[in-house]
Amino acid sequence: MKLLSPAGDFECLKMAVFYGANEVYLGVKDFNARNNIEGFDLESLKKAVDFAHIYGVKVHLTVNILFADDELQNALDLVVTAYNIGVDAFIVQDVGLASLTHKMYPNIEIHASTQMGLHNLEGVKEAEKLGFKRVVLSRETPLSEIKRIKQNSKVEIEYFAQGALCISFSGNCYLSSYLCDASGNRGKCKQLCRLPYTFEKDGKVLKEGFLLSAKDFNMSEKLSDLEEAGVDVIKIEGRARRAFYVAIATNEYRSALDGMNANQEDLKVAFNRNYTAGYFDGNGEIISDFQNHIGLEIGVVEKVNCGKKFNEVFVRSKRKLSKKSTFKIFENGKEKCVISAYDLSEVGRGLYRITTTQNVSKGDRVNLIVDNDMEESVLSKVLRRKVDVFVSAKVGEAIKARVSCGEVNFECEGDVCQLAQKQPLTEDEIEKNFQKSEIFDAKTHCELDFVFLTKQKLNEFRRNIFEILEEKIVSQYRKNEKLQKIDSGFKSKHKPLCDIQIVEKFEEELVRKNIVFSPEIYRAEEIQKLKEKCEKSGKVLYLDLPNFALENDINFLKELIEKTKVKIVANNMYAMGFETEIVVGGGLNVFNAQTAQYFGKSFIVAEGDVGEKIDFPYMTLRHCPMKSNLGATCDKCPYAQGYYFRMQNGKKLRLKRKKLATCTFYLTD
Repeated sequence: MKLLSPAGDFECLKMAVFYGANEVYLGVKDFNARNNIEGFDLESLKKAVDFAHIYGVKVHLTVNILFADDELQNALDLVVTAYNIGVDAFIVQDVGLASLTHKMYPNIEIHASTQMGLHNLEGVKEAEKLGFKRVVLSRETPLSEIKRIKQNSKVEIEYFAQGALCISFSGNCYLSSYLCDASGNRGKCKQLCRLPYTFEKDGKVLKEGFLLSAKDFNMSEKLSDLEEAGVDVIKIEGRARRAFYVAIATNEYRSALDGMNANQEDLKVAFNRNYTAGYFDGNGEIISDFQNHIGLEIGVVEKVNCGKKFNEVFVRSKRKLSKKSTFKIFENGKEKCVISAYDLSEVGRGLYRITTTQNVSKGDRVNLIVDNDMEESVLSKVLRRKVDVFVSAKVGEAIKARVSCGEVNFECEGDVCQLAQKQPLTEDEIEKNFQKSEIFDAKTHCELDFVFLTKQKLNEFRRNIFEILEEKIVSQYRKNEKLQKIDSGFKSKHKPLCDIQIVEKFEEELVRKNIVFSPEIYRAEEIQKLKEKCEKSGKVLYLDLPNFALENDINFLKELIEKTKVKIVANNMYAMGFETEIVVGGGLNVFNAQTAQYFGKSFIVAEGDVGEKIDFPYMTLRHCPMKSNLGATCDKCPYAQGYYFRMQNGKKLRLKRKKLATCTFYLTD
């Protein structure tokens, strides 16, 4: 398997490359799902691409947001410009952009973003039609479905292995969009899931805390399972993380891929909110008690001497601690405070003294969240690419070199060598001179006469060789595609479905023309009865399909639709191949006319202004809130209508369930 690492800035890129990534992914500001970080512009992107390519590392550009009609031209121009610079592949969410790219520039490699919510074979087969060479499966995809996809499709499979885990199903979180006008599908997520919530029913608080804050992914001990299932690339999340995190995560996964054990303690120091294997083995335990980095537990407060301004805190730890490190203090399992230990000193074996203004108590647990010495060591790493240089220096002839670096081979000449009068040019002198490069680690092989060449001329010769080598390496990746214009006034002939009413029960009064039935349990008899009721009142019924479905669910839904002959609302790619009349649902994120035209059907809008917008559920949850909040089990499930999450501002998010082979939950108004 290949290793794909994040690069939020150039320093992160260097760490990813130096510590063993095969590929890196990065974004250009305003065009990707992390536009709250510095990212890259076109000038720095070129430098980043060239740097990575010198080390044989591929670069993927994230263009993974939804685009309005008047933005598509700029997005397409960015893709083509970046491709010409040398970007190897593009991670895309917007179906309109993907279809335009594949149609107008078939040589450009596109990868389906996890934001497309691809999680089953049927969805992947639909994505293949768009020209995607690789799919980044949603984090909710279980092992069994990975195997089914690999065995029945031609696309490469990319799977997240480390980093933040969204609580909501990929591409279908609208909480930040609807409440803050800051769309996660546009790279502006406010991470409202990380805030405190209460879980309530009938006005009674059943639990409180960070109830929608997910743990972090850690698949380092599941890599053999992933490889056996057919995963081609494992991905580390974290373009918003620091360079230290990128270095540690890349290094540990490189080690694990090379047959060694990943250092779990180092991974925890880098970043963690508790770890989970996510949904890999089913609907896992994914809720954390914390909203942010908790680090590694390293000891306990043994004694505190309280002073007028500063308190002396004595920490007992088996781990060697260093000055300028940062610690997080916990009391009874809850975060209490953070201490920056600028004056840390070891006053006894395994006993450390820190002064602080923070209120710390004996018995408090101490976690390490920044290890200063470790960071300095990790970030000081430099990797140079090996190159062989065969130097020939003869009297009266230009100094020559044959250079070999991977597939790049060339010859280069310098100045004419003179007969040495006193001190001739030596192999040692050439070797030391060629070691001055920050990028290349040159092994020199010399054939020398008794010649003389000034240091200035030798330096010029070396610089010229490395400049030529660098250019020859990076030029292999550059292309020359021409920018093409799309029709700025393009209007899809397919229009949004209007006059919609969403109903959850047969008994509801039908007042709109188009009825979208969104039941908790899909029963053929109920669907048939509602269909007849609609027909009698001159209305049209559509069955709202879940945006998440595994193999058994899909087979069940196909049989249900065949039996009832009902029209459907497709909220995920998997349903686009069903044999019935289809309306493209909000879950498929039609955001522009190009996307509407590609699907070629009437559509419903969850975000954007290409049609009358309906409110899609705020979130889609694949974990079970009954288990995580109430300790319930499937055989004694207490679910009923009336449960909800309450935000600190009082906003209620109603809990709704759809039950197929497994349960999927939704947060709605």
